[in-house]
Amino acid sequence: MNAQTLRSLSWYNLKLTAQYSWLLSALLLSAVPFFMDPEMMEWGQAARLGELLVSFLGLLVYPHLAMLEEGGIGEVLYAKRLRPHPIFLYRWLLTTLFVCLLIAIFFSSLQLRGAVFDLWPMIGGVTITAVAIGSTGMTATLLFRNTSGGYIAGFAWYLLDFTTKGRLTGHFYLFGLVNGSWNSDKLLLAGLSCVLAVFCAFLLPVRKLD
Repeated sequence: MNAQTLRSLSWYNLKLTAQYSWLLSALLLSAVPFFMDPEMMEWGQAARLGELLVSFLGLLVYPHLAMLEEGGIGEVLYAKRLRPHPIFLYRWLLTTLFVCLLIAIFFSSLQLRGAVFDLWPMIGGVTITAVAIGSTGMTATLLFRNTSGGYIAGFAWYLLDFTTKGRLTGHFYLFGLVNGSWNSDKLLLAGLSCVLAVFCAFLLPVRKLD
């Protein structure tokens, strides 16, 4: 594959991945600061805002990735015999970078307006929570072949941890930042998200042939 083909393929997949959910996520997040006073915000308040609200971005932007090959789009991967695994992972990575960028801009703006918290641990922790919820929804969407099932699965994990405070999920508790500063459990969530992405990448061709 030459450089021109690689650039064309990358640009095509960027356009395919960046659907209306990206715009909706940006618009919703940009509206949040109008309903609060960042000058009174410290770590606890910022963590609750990030993990209980901002993390929902993951549920908006990830589940549809599992359905991009439906409705004829699959010709791009299968008719031309391109390997689907790296293409799917590329789309997942693009989405993850977008989520991280959006969250970084959001929390940076809060700090500039007077909020007091450690910026990079907050960005990293909330991004991982969003990616974990979203990747769970993406996996469920692929298994059920229904985006509604993906939304339900991601929200079910959110609701489980919200109500039980992590008693059932242990080290995979989504909202660890609310209980204090950054901790290594976030790395377990990040690892789980990567495993789910690889699982979906290899399951996608199998489900396409069903």
